[in-house]
Amino acid sequence: MSSAPAAALTNQHTRRNVTTIVSIVLLALMTLLVVAPLLILFRTSLAPSGELPFESGTYSPDNYIEAVTNPRLLEIVLNTLQYALGSVTIGVLLAFGIAWLVERTDLPGKALVRTLMYSWMAIPPVVLAFGWILLGNPGNGIINVVVRALFGVEGVAFTIYSMSSMIVITGLAIAPTAFSMIAGLLRNMDPQLESAGAVHGASGLGVFRTVTLPLLVPGLMSVGILLFMAMIQAFDLPLVIGLTAKVQVLSTQIFLLANSDISRPDYSLTATFGTFFLVLAAVLMTVYFRVVRLGERFRVVTGKAFRPSKRPLGAWKLPAAVMVGLYFTIMLLPFLVLLWTSFQPFYAIPSWEALSRFTLQNYASVFKERQITRALFNTIILILFSATIVMVLSVMIAWIAVRTKTRVSRALELVSFAPMAIPPVVLAIAILLIYLRTPLYGTIWLIILAHVTAYIAYGTRTMHAALLQIHKELESAALISGAGWFTMLRRVIFPLLLPHILNGWLWVAGHSARDITFPLFLITATNVVAASELYVLWTTPEIPKSSALAIVLVAGLLMLVVPVQIFTSRLELGRSSKSSA
Repeated sequence: MSSAPAAALTNQHTRRNVTTIVSIVLLALMTLLVVAPLLILFRTSLAPSGELPFESGTYSPDNYIEAVTNPRLLEIVLNTLQYALGSVTIGVLLAFGIAWLVERTDLPGKALVRTLMYSWMAIPPVVLAFGWILLGNPGNGIINVVVRALFGVEGVAFTIYSMSSMIVITGLAIAPTAFSMIAGLLRNMDPQLESAGAVHGASGLGVFRTVTLPLLVPGLMSVGILLFMAMIQAFDLPLVIGLTAKVQVLSTQIFLLANSDISRPDYSLTATFGTFFLVLAAVLMTVYFRVVRLGERFRVVTGKAFRPSKRPLGAWKLPAAVMVGLYFTIMLLPFLVLLWTSFQPFYAIPSWEALSRFTLQNYASVFKERQITRALFNTIILILFSATIVMVLSVMIAWIAVRTKTRVSRALELVSFAPMAIPPVVLAIAILLIYLRTPLYGTIWLIILAHVTAYIAYGTRTMHAALLQIHKELESAALISGAGWFTMLRRVIFPLLLPHILNGWLWVAGHSARDITFPLFLITATNVVAASELYVLWTTPEIPKSSALAIVLVAGLLMLVVPVQIFTSRLELGRSSKSSA
């Protein structure tokens, strides 16, 4: 009888040792991925100008002095803040209006609106930027040509190359992302709070102003700050549109310093600007967490069931539907222009004459030219490995953080979340510096490593929230039955988390495919991917061929996103029906 308890204690001790070893290994891995590049970045910022961090033992603040005394620094910072604030304001207002109509009114076609909003998140921002350039180019942009033809306007009626155009286009582009976050806020708000205000004689506008809006403000602020952080770090639209418009932001300034065409890249000054950028992102992250903690005081979702009320739009139903349709029409225009251009031997505005030049040659080139096919093949490898590695690590890290409360687990959780505060351009420079003279440099595996580092924070946050919903008894039952630690994860945790894992995998895969920051900073002739090849073709310029590649990239992303979303939805629906039965 005494041997059974002894065996149980031995097994428990073995499992604890395995968990401890795995925790230490994961912490060492995450430290290498996240902390080491940042240390190299800071060391490089103190190196003499033009030297790599290991080429000299000299430490000097000269780069910081040069950066601070740069006469354009203030202008660049103000441009960055103006761009971020303007685009987030437009994006959040648009998203809030559409989310309100979808979640709290009887707007027709709400399922279609949701599908379109989530589908637009699969469209790379650089693709939208290229489409808008074809629409608003001062010389031969379709908008300017049509305005001149219809109204006899001389000169330029609309230019894409300005700060205001960048802000509007970015605001339109981030609205779907803001919608996905704001819709949840509106869906989870108890309508009885608004009903109580109406019972006391308040008008609809009064209820919104005194009840609804105050309850939503903390959530909207957290969404706004999170998007503001993302726009501070934005690189794709400022690169494609801002450089031509001569509107530089911090991200493009770092890119220009690291990719000089006339001299050796100044990595020391680049690292210095990257350090400034990192400090700014850390300040914004601190503000974000304070706002989130403030939002805890405004929780209105409890264990009591409720159904959000749907307000009848009445005579406003048709105008509301038209306004939502107008937004999707505007979003569709750049994509349609790229689609048209992809069938032309050279760029031409739509006409009967241009239609006669219809050709599939650009698509043939996409699937025949060696460099483009290599980019597509590398993109597939990038998507599969980045998303899979991120989600496997995320499940393990989140489980250790949720189930074990040790110093190692807390340190692991902190390090894995740190990339949220690191701008992608800064992380790209840091990774470039640390791996510049290693066999990884110039390979697709370096971009995979960069994406794993950048996206691990999202994966761990997603899995952390999902694991909190799974009771520890299920894992204990598996362990008592003799299952090992890895077997328990594979046979119990992974199946229960499968919908969340698929959603997280899809998010990482989509962002890996559409990301242009890491591929451009780490680009060589052998590790080119679809996003970087798209930019290279556009700047060559081979506009019809780049348009065809853009269409292929978007079609591939939609073919990946839609089936996985459908499968995940059916999986969750099946589980909910079983649990209710």
